[in-house]
Amino acid sequence: MKIIKIIGAILLLAVIGIVSYVFYIKSSLTPSYSGENSLAGLTKDTEVFFTEYGIPHIYAQNESDAYRSLGYIHAKERLWQMDLLRHVGSGRLSELFGSDMIETDKFLRTMGLSRYSKESAETYIKRNHQSLPLVKAYIEGINNYIGNNPKPLEYIILGLDIDPFEIQNVFETLTYMSFSFSNAYITDPVLTELSSKLDSSYLNDLNIYHYEGESVLRSHDDRYSKHAKNTIAMLEKFNVPEFIGSNSWVLSGSKTKSGEVILSNDPHIAFSQPSVWYEAHLISSENEYYGYHIPGAPFPLLMHSESQAIGITMFENDDMDFYVEEIHPDDSMMYRHKDQWKEINTYEEVIKVKDEEPITFSIRSTTHGPVVSDIIKEDPLDDLVTMYWVTSNHSNYMVEATYGLVTARSIDQVEDASSIIHGPGLNIMYGDSSGNVAWWAVGKLIKRRDEQTSKTFYDGSSGLDDPDSAYSFTENPHAINPTWGYVHSANNQPDSVNGIAYSGYYLPDDRGERIKEILDQSSEIDVKEIQGMLLDDKSMMQEAIKGILLQAIKDTERGDLLRELLKWRFTFHKDDFRPLIFQRWVNEILKAAKKDEIGEELWPMYKKTHTYKVSAELLIKNNSSKWWDDVSTEQIESRTEIIQVAFEQTIKDLSSFWGQDFTQWKWGDAHKLKHKHATGDVLSFLNVGDFSISGANEVLNNLGYTYDEGSEQTILFGPSTRRIVDFSNIRNNSWSILPTGQSGNYFSPYYADQAKMYANGQFRKMIMNHSLIKNSSDKIVLKPKD
Repeated sequence: MKIIKIIGAILLLAVIGIVSYVFYIKSSLTPSYSGENSLAGLTKDTEVFFTEYGIPHIYAQNESDAYRSLGYIHAKERLWQMDLLRHVGSGRLSELFGSDMIETDKFLRTMGLSRYSKESAETYIKRNHQSLPLVKAYIEGINNYIGNNPKPLEYIILGLDIDPFEIQNVFETLTYMSFSFSNAYITDPVLTELSSKLDSSYLNDLNIYHYEGESVLRSHDDRYSKHAKNTIAMLEKFNVPEFIGSNSWVLSGSKTKSGEVILSNDPHIAFSQPSVWYEAHLISSENEYYGYHIPGAPFPLLMHSESQAIGITMFENDDMDFYVEEIHPDDSMMYRHKDQWKEINTYEEVIKVKDEEPITFSIRSTTHGPVVSDIIKEDPLDDLVTMYWVTSNHSNYMVEATYGLVTARSIDQVEDASSIIHGPGLNIMYGDSSGNVAWWAVGKLIKRRDEQTSKTFYDGSSGLDDPDSAYSFTENPHAINPTWGYVHSANNQPDSVNGIAYSGYYLPDDRGERIKEILDQSSEIDVKEIQGMLLDDKSMMQEAIKGILLQAIKDTERGDLLRELLKWRFTFHKDDFRPLIFQRWVNEILKAAKKDEIGEELWPMYKKTHTYKVSAELLIKNNSSKWWDDVSTEQIESRTEIIQVAFEQTIKDLSSFWGQDFTQWKWGDAHKLKHKHATGDVLSFLNVGDFSISGANEVLNNLGYTYDEGSEQTILFGPSTRRIVDFSNIRNNSWSILPTGQSGNYFSPYYADQAKMYANGQFRKMIMNHSLIKNSSDKIVLKPKD
């Protein structure tokens, strides 16, 4: 009995100790949004008002104080995310997560992110641009917070320290952002392998270019897709936002009820927790704007002021090419280029590993770029494949450009600032209080001998397809005050560049067509209608193919189901069963038509390419395509037969998942959204969700997924904000929403306070009304440190 009492007392003390420690952690890490803090380097008191949803409004006497305070607030709310982004952009994830990330770090280092970021920071400092003092102030604000406050929860759990930030870290964050825009490192290896397996009639039906010319390789390694598989595996190991696509439209006064410009923008980015954007309102004697920042970078990519508004979408231009190098038969460190044998360059990289000794590895490169085939260790390629990336081969002016955008005072100044962005490829969307609307495709567009060849690997030895020159910015697609009254972008193919259809990884026209369908019907559009557009879930592709699909099953024994399917209006509402059927049916059609030719191993990678989406409608409309025949059988199958087989499989699968009564099925039961934290596989309490949600792939409410044959379609990406700027009342009637919340601090009330609102399609205001802001009870005063 005495032993039991002793054990009980020990257990009680242990429980008390654990509870006390948890209480201590929570009390020390719960952020305060009021009071006074000292901040070294400030020249004057700076007031930071936090309005509803944790939006900071920074009132500073000068720009330097404003950006110093912004750095401090960013660190207060998003320090883990900022640190994670700089580790991704420099290939240093092993320092945080240990040896499991060594191969990922090798991949990121080989891609050149770290070296390019370091060189970019050094040349930016040498240029001594007028933004440099503000960047320095921002960095010092971050470091002041780090030096005077407890470490975030993630560091305590993982046992990590935080190094001070440097200017180089800003470029690491922005360089990773640029890299995440590219689709070539997944698509090109897959299409190159397909081009070696299938004849051109197959590829033509995929709406990609297939070309036979001087530099096309006559033989191919049938393992090129391993590069795509390897890349996908690397990127999926860490939950860091990738930039996927976007919608935006800017309406002139001729299209709006108020007669004033309205800008709408919803960049599509991979979901994570915290979400990518941090909203902040900066007010100083020199400037005032409301911006969406990537934490770790001082100047926002999205912003608006009383006079102008800027949004972005992804251009989706092809800014990455791959080359197969010819190696000297007697010397594996020599390669042929333009009839000369040249030496392969080699340099060493050191990777620090948490709780282990550092490792050293070699990166090789040719005139075209790094040898990316070296990344593949299992079943390595026989060929030596290199990569040319536009971003890492030109000087980086992204910091100057974003500074130029937030300080511009006219449409011409916005165009000038946009013109110096060489990568990533973006569409800059613009509207102002003077009634101007505009769109510029920005990014350096290299000239290719033939744009039709860029999605398969080049012969590196000839030099015929080297990226030796580029178009001028004035030749890039753009529109300024078009007569039809609006500009829009939905990642679809833009106008030609100097008469040439420029190669890219453009997405289907569905969203662009739907935008035009809505906007062309009215000249009295208001904010409420724009909100409805942002949540619109009508599929233009499903409208185009529904008749073909239902005609193929007109004799089905399931007449009750057919009658219900005929009523469908092509929308993906979470409580409707019909989108669940049509979504799965289309994907089963594509699988039945293509997988026999593409093959079991290549199929999962192919589904992740934009080609999978772009080709779907074209194929289903093409009754004579060779894809319809199943090459594994002796007979020749027709489109109708494939559609029927796919329908039967669809109903069989859905019945096994959700029961025999189809009226009880719901799209939202399969279409769910979870916001995963980078450590969420282990620390699951840091994740946010699940939410059943309306929307789908390639509708305006673009909540996308890679088709899964299981019961659920895990949402991977979607609107990173839904944002409306109304120039008729910009300080009181502009709207927004974030996927989760402003704060990355688990103990903050703003960690996930917008998550349910986002899932339910709600909006909240972007307040710029000074009297409302200053009525807030939450105010931090940052004071100069003696």
